[in-house]
Amino acid sequence: REHLPAGYYRLLPKLADGPLRGYPRVYGLAWAIVAHTDSRFDPDWLVRFVRAYQRVQPLTIGELWAVPISLRIVMVENLRRLAVRIVGAQMARQGADKFVDELLPDMGTRPADLIERAMRSLGSVSLWPAFAVQLVQRLRYRAAGTTALLEWLHREPAAHGGSTDEIVQAQHAGEAAANLTVRNLITSMRAIAAFDWRGFFEEVSLVDAALRQDPDFVAMDFRTRDLYRHAIEDLARG
Repeated sequence: REHLPAGYYRLLPKLADGPLRGYPRVYGLAWAIVAHTDSRFDPDWLVRFVRAYQRVQPLTIGELWAVPISLRIVMVENLRRLAVRIVGAQMARQGADKFVDELLPDMGTRPADLIERAMRSLGSVSLWPAFAVQLVQRLRYRAAGTTALLEWLHREPAAHGGSTDEIVQAQHAGEAAANLTVRNLITSMRAIAAFDWRGFFEEVSLVDAALRQDPDFVAMDFRTRDLYRHAIEDLARG
């Protein structure tokens, strides 16, 4: 509401095609920055990125002022996505614990049938890796009667996206990467809030670069320079 009101949003040029079609072009730029830096905010890298982008497609004054709020929006969305994944993995691990705790009375059932029952309880195939990791870790320390199920897990990897060892390694690597990204997100949100965005704007604005060829413009204070830029915006809309 404060940094991207509806009227301002409507004026931002929108993307005509691609996965972000219909979204503001500056949102696509912010999405690319966050994706290529693992949500790590680096002011110098941001300046270089925006300058490189503008060598192909100049950005409007309004778009440059929308960079900070666009970065925040993308980072909050990234944090939401990671939170859903983390919560899902926790639920899958709890489901595996419950499955193992209730397993021994049903050892007469074939391993494949037990796994089918477990998969139905998950409700999502994407939760299988976290479930499988917890299942393997629990079964290794259970009674010998669970050996058949453990052997089945090692023997029938194709249906679940890899061997149990590969699933365990991938799950641990994914959790470590998610933890790092969350740390980057929290640190970056703080850095974005403290960053001097007025200095960033004047460093990357092509309009400002043209106006700064006049020494009198450079000698003005920021508020006066901003009046000139607003006047140019108003003229450009016409």
